[in-house]
Amino acid sequence: MNFANFVDFAAREVPVSPALSDATELISYSKLSEMTDAAANALCSLGVGPNDRVAICLQNRLEFLSIHLGAMKRGAVPVPINTQFNDEQIRHVLTTSDISVIVTNRRFEAVATSVETAITTDGSVGYNYHTLLAEAVNEYEVYPRRNDDIAAVMYTSGTTGQPKGVRHTHGNLVANATALIKCVGLTRKTVGLTVCQCFHVVGLNVTTTPLIRVMAENRLLPEWDPETVLTTIEDHSVTYTFFTPSMIIDLLDYDDVDRYDLSSLSVVGVGGAPMPKQRFDDAERVLGCPVLEGYGMTETTPLAAFNQLRSNTRKRGSVGPPAKEVIDLRIEDPETGALVDQGEKGELLWHGDTVTPGYERQRNNTDAFVERAGVRWLRSGDIGWRDDDGNLYIVDRREDMFTTGCANVYPRVIEDVLYELDHVSEAAIIDARDDLRGAIVTAIIMRSRETLTGEQVRAVCEEYLEPHEIPQRVEFVDKIPKTATGKTDRIALREAFGTTNS
Repeated sequence: MNFANFVDFAAREVPVSPALSDATELISYSKLSEMTDAAANALCSLGVGPNDRVAICLQNRLEFLSIHLGAMKRGAVPVPINTQFNDEQIRHVLTTSDISVIVTNRRFEAVATSVETAITTDGSVGYNYHTLLAEAVNEYEVYPRRNDDIAAVMYTSGTTGQPKGVRHTHGNLVANATALIKCVGLTRKTVGLTVCQCFHVVGLNVTTTPLIRVMAENRLLPEWDPETVLTTIEDHSVTYTFFTPSMIIDLLDYDDVDRYDLSSLSVVGVGGAPMPKQRFDDAERVLGCPVLEGYGMTETTPLAAFNQLRSNTRKRGSVGPPAKEVIDLRIEDPETGALVDQGEKGELLWHGDTVTPGYERQRNNTDAFVERAGVRWLRSGDIGWRDDDGNLYIVDRREDMFTTGCANVYPRVIEDVLYELDHVSEAAIIDARDDLRGAIVTAIIMRSRETLTGEQVRAVCEEYLEPHEIPQRVEFVDKIPKTATGKTDRIALREAFGTTNS
């Protein structure tokens, strides 16, 4: 079934209920249905057909979702583009997905002019988006799609190479949204807040599509700003939102956070990067509700594991159990492919309803998927283990692991210890390179007080870590760089601190 049908279902069931808002207006589900119908007709008038790719390079706005869902109604495939990509990365997306239509604004007119048909929300290049919708008929019969038809293409962040175009089917979207509704207890009365960008799988499929599926309200913010987020929660009685760990840390460090009434919140999700378990108590105290950590990838739409709101087995440091309704987990030795025992570390492999069928042009499919006993599994590249209660723990990315001497170093293990220290706001571990000593364990730390010293850091690490894990170098910084999706930018850190003198 075409996922865009859920917009029309809501328009029939709750026509006047609030659906979406951005900085300009709040629209009902009836209005959203009309806008997406008009968008579908506008695309049709421009020659867009079923399965054609429609690129969208915009921040969180009503225009983004009206064209995204309108493209789906047409049977076309929306391709959101990260607005933090440079021109080279954007052109890579346009080429890899064979884009013939792009919807964007003046900021990206340099790349928009390279596409056959450009639509801009400010009329700077090509067709004016608002004029197209105003002239289009606002009734459209949703193009029929099967569950295994491609619904959208989401690109990875491109932090370790060129971005990869991950295909999501209509079935992926339905399974992901339905399971998340259950995990966090969403209802029609939920008031959601989407501050993660919808060009990323978190903003689109952890808040936005589940909220549409359950016919609830969703408030969009165009960018991250702690004051605006807190004001929105207070003014609009937001009950559910999802943050990255860096966003939660920003809120905890915001001087005036206690002045805001956040009592409407019933649950907050966190993910996209490891959440320091030492900050959970502070987060739940400040936000006044359970903070549930989850795990997923662009390739799992993204739901793979999530702590359940009503579960009594939640444990700090765990991303929760696998979402068994939609996905299966296999943990195996990354070298041999053999299953590991319960409690042992291995690479996470996923199979199920939220797992992508593959990548654009089938690039990377060979490396990403393996067959085990006739079943096709997605290799995550993440190392983790499961406890006796079935809770999953993420150790680190396999690619972030490095070796000192003959021993493996997992950065997250060391980072968890660093967060035990007072006055450590954020921390990251990288491997600096030394011509004589090889890999040097290097700690990059944001501190809230300058009294914290490298000697104190090493002393705590000596108490809790193995000798090969103790940082040999400690650097204090004002800010730790982040990727567009809120993850620690280890590439930038290696460029800044990746070499050392003996």
